[in-house]
Parts: sequence; structure tokens; C-alpha cells
Amino acid sequence: MAKKAFQLTLQHKVLWVAADGLWTLSTAQDYVKTFRELVSPIMHEPWAIVLDIRGWQVSPAEVFALLVENTHWSYQHNLHHVETICADNAMVMWQFAKATLAEKPAHLVSQIALDEFSAKQSLITAGYIQANSLV
Repeated sequence: MAKKAFQLTLQHKVLWVAADGLWTLSTAQDYVKTFRELVSPIMHEPWAIVLDIRGWQVSPAEVFALLVENTHWSYQHNLHHVETICADNAMVMWQFAKATLAEKPAHLVSQIALDEFSAKQSLITAGYIQANSLV
């Protein structure tokens, strides 16, 4: 069985995203649909996201517009805090910048995390998850 191109997990007021492999337009559409379904119960108040892009691969440019639109949608629906676990690949980081190129609201906190543990620590400090929560 092939590994899924993304994993989404909702924990309290945090959506954990792991992007893996090459994304096609179909993958991006599936991601956006699943993403919005998962955050619908929490989008009436500030929420956070952890974007782990260490496993993401360079993907066709056709996915960027859809991902930018989803980023904009997220900001409109109370996304207030972003923790990004970066890839060790300049092309993937360029792709990530293109895919999230939406105007950021003034209230947005956007930070780089070294790993899941440091992302979790930041989110505990910011009050999005409890200190004793498992990731």
C-alpha cells in the first residue's frame, strides 16, 4: 500500500500536518477538502497549525494556487498561529513559500520549529494545547 501524501491530525485547537512526497492537483484537492473538514469544529475561535514539510517533495506548480487559496481561507477562519518544521531542501522551501503566499493578518504568529517537540512547546506556551497532551 502506498504511503499517503499527507497526514492530518486535529489535537485540541491544533491541526498537525505532515506533507510527504510529490503532490498532484488531485492530492492538493483532497488535502484541502480533508483540511477544511477537520478544522470546521474549531474555526470559530483562534486555532493553530503545525506544518511538517520535511518529507514533501518538489511538486508541479499547478498545486500552488489551490494551496495559496487554502492559506487565505485559513486566515479568514481564525488561524492565528503557525509552526513550520522546515525541509532541508532549498527547492522545497521555495515551493512552500510559493504555496503559502497569501497576505498574512496582523495577528498571525508564524515561527520555525526544529521538530515536533519544539513546535509543541511553542503551542503549550501560546495556550493551544495542554502540557500533558500527547502528539
